[in-house]
Amino acid sequence: MMERFRTALEELTGGADGFRYLLAVSGGADSTVMAHLFHEAGLDMAIAHCNFHLRGEDSNRDMRLVQQLAEQLHVPLFLREFDTIGIQKNSGLSIEMTARKLRYDWFDEIGQEFDFIVTAHQANDVAETLLLNLCRGTGLKGLASIPPKNGKIIRPLLRFTAEEIREYARRHKIPFAIDCTNADESIKRNRIRNSVLPQLAELNPNIIHTFSQNCDIFRQQYSFYRKQMDEIMDEIRIPTEQGVQINLHALDEHPCKNLILYELLNEYGFTAEVGEEMMRNPQVQSGTRYLSPTHTLLVNRDHLLIRPNQTGQDEDVVIHSVEELQNHFRVERCTTDEPIRYPKDNHTLFIPEEKLVFPLTLRHWRHGDFFHPLGGQGKQKLSDFFTDHKISVFQKQEVMLLCSGNDIVWIVGFRSDERYKIISSTNFYYKISIK
Repeated sequence: MMERFRTALEELTGGADGFRYLLAVSGGADSTVMAHLFHEAGLDMAIAHCNFHLRGEDSNRDMRLVQQLAEQLHVPLFLREFDTIGIQKNSGLSIEMTARKLRYDWFDEIGQEFDFIVTAHQANDVAETLLLNLCRGTGLKGLASIPPKNGKIIRPLLRFTAEEIREYARRHKIPFAIDCTNADESIKRNRIRNSVLPQLAELNPNIIHTFSQNCDIFRQQYSFYRKQMDEIMDEIRIPTEQGVQINLHALDEHPCKNLILYELLNEYGFTAEVGEEMMRNPQVQSGTRYLSPTHTLLVNRDHLLIRPNQTGQDEDVVIHSVEELQNHFRVERCTTDEPIRYPKDNHTLFIPEEKLVFPLTLRHWRHGDFFHPLGGQGKQKLSDFFTDHKISVFQKQEVMLLCSGNDIVWIVGFRSDERYKIISSTNFYYKISIK
């Protein structure tokens, strides 16, 4: 087993020696055997263990076992305890996804001083993940199952079955923890492990090895497919300041446009149903929005706009003086004795000194807001102003208003208010510009 282990590790790293390895050790058979293999190979290693406190005293038992293992092997130990249930409550994630995120975020944090972060996934995990992905619905990426290497993360045990690993533990008298929840078949992975795979083994006794080989092939196919898809996507996806823009005319020219759209949207967290709806109804109304957990998609005439979701709008900022105003804008006090030079853009507000009444408020726009556009007659709703000037939904989320009382003095960067313009009797005025 050691020879096969070293061969796998050298293929993943280009040479097993000379590197520092951070091992993710849960206390189960796979990770404890992995720790022993690294130690027996004489490699520079440390152990990292997360206690998620999800299984009561069993979680603490696993933590103590890992502490004893680190002491026995005389290697450094990184230990972290999480209030996983408390963190999960307002996260919008499942317990499993919360724990996974906490684990890998922490590994990234402490793994900076290591060349590789090592997890103990093995061949049975590959088979279980493949079947889970098939049950949920998947493409080539899901068929590829668990990759042997992902950035700094490597998985040198993927060539070994769970039975081989447990046999090694028994033969070398390596203690390990048994997770009592593994018998709970209300958990889909456990049902596949305990019921589905044994039945498939009756058809093919070497089913784990067969699945591993298939996943190797799927992985190569996906790599080739991904390269071709990225080249196509680069032709129709244009980076913008707000996110990315997808050219629908260019998309329409491809014979596999449905597949391309699926891959594009999937990359930003949108479900396959979003792309299917757009293909069924090519005349989706301009302005229609779709949300994923991470991004917003806006249908906008002949293209799509995708941008990251905002974490939430800023609170209103109350400004009490010219000094505080200078924290947000360039502010200059001027006299009308000299000719006023109005720039062609709308990045500067010119306002009579007597009309700059504090406190001012800097805030985002709200539905129902209106102002009196400079040079216009009467008032106009901001929503109508945005429509007239073809300001996208995304741009509207960024728009800030400088207000005096209930009046909008300036739609920052777009238009000032007629009621606050400089008139013939003005002697002094302020020139307020975007920084």
